[in-house]
Amino acid sequence: MLELINSLFSDSEHHELYMGVIETVEGIIREFPEDAWKRKMIGDPELERQVQETVYGAGLMGLGIEEKFGGMGGGLLGPILVTDMLAQHGLTSFAQVLTSFCRAPLLNHGSPAQIERYAVPSITGEKSFCILATEPDAGTNTFNISTRATRRGDKWILNGQKTYITKAAESDYGFLIARTDLEAQGALSVFVLDMKSPGIEMQQMNINIFGEDRQYTVFFDDVEMPADALVGEEGAGGKYMFAGLNAERLIISAMAVGTADLALRETARYVNERTLFGGQPTGTYQAVQHPLAQGKADTEAARLLLYHGVKLFDEGRDAGMYSNMAKLQSANAATSVCDAAIQFHGGSGMDEDTGILALWRTARVLKIAPINNEMILNYIAQHGIGLPRSY
Repeated sequence: MLELINSLFSDSEHHELYMGVIETVEGIIREFPEDAWKRKMIGDPELERQVQETVYGAGLMGLGIEEKFGGMGGGLLGPILVTDMLAQHGLTSFAQVLTSFCRAPLLNHGSPAQIERYAVPSITGEKSFCILATEPDAGTNTFNISTRATRRGDKWILNGQKTYITKAAESDYGFLIARTDLEAQGALSVFVLDMKSPGIEMQQMNINIFGEDRQYTVFFDDVEMPADALVGEEGAGGKYMFAGLNAERLIISAMAVGTADLALRETARYVNERTLFGGQPTGTYQAVQHPLAQGKADTEAARLLLYHGVKLFDEGRDAGMYSNMAKLQSANAATSVCDAAIQFHGGSGMDEDTGILALWRTARVLKIAPINNEMILNYIAQHGIGLPRSY
């Protein structure tokens, strides 16, 4: 990791900060047993709490936030390093990833009062966020959103529903995307919603992906929001969302390559110990070695795309192509590696207690969310090759 960062970011004004981040995360990793990832992936609430408290206590959730707001400063590279390195040991907190996503529009478009009230407490873990975007008829096409916020006096009245909302019940606030103009297709606005507001009902979904993190369908029935819940300009929600897509895809890529590294390391350990015929470890078979070697090559190629995209992003250049390619390649690499991990673990790969199946779930969902790989390919075809728009 040091070699990669030094080769790409040695001239960054924040280079010293990033070296400190690497050292800090390495220290956090040493605080937990090597197999702690299994407990976390399977769902150990106490371990999840310990990991979150350690990350918050080290100030790492302040990366990317200006020092005047109590943050550590720096660019996107800071959160990327934390996500990648923790994922390599199964210690990434999806709750912290979600909070990072939600803070960006607040920091860029929120009022000073909103930043102080909502973003600053998230640095220490006092407050957390979920993302209220997906609806039954609005997944890939966010502009199909029908949940509406209607102005009534000095309040906004919210009606509708969201689905596949990770940690809805456990979050303090929701980063909400709602329609504020029923006539204009693109008239979406962004709000910060208190998740304890009257009129909110939640139903837990039968989905288990990220350990303790659960998904919910959330219903809104005449939920009142104060006027200052609106972030930025009314009707500018679509613009704010698209502005954050590259950062979102790069952070997801970091989670994917880190997960792939963990699966490779655990599988290598297993096949070096597991013997079948003649006392030879299964790791001596080319049929085992080659898929894992391919997975290693694919993972490192994806990581190079990832960090080049981060460099472009932090330098204020167009990172769209690299963030999309990194997301595509990292999700594919992680899924292939985790599938091989299950195959070479045999029946134990399907045993929840080994944690391998949980790794595969984590990797596999990244081919779907936050944007499916098919839409990524559409983007690359149109913007990278010059083919006609296909949707």
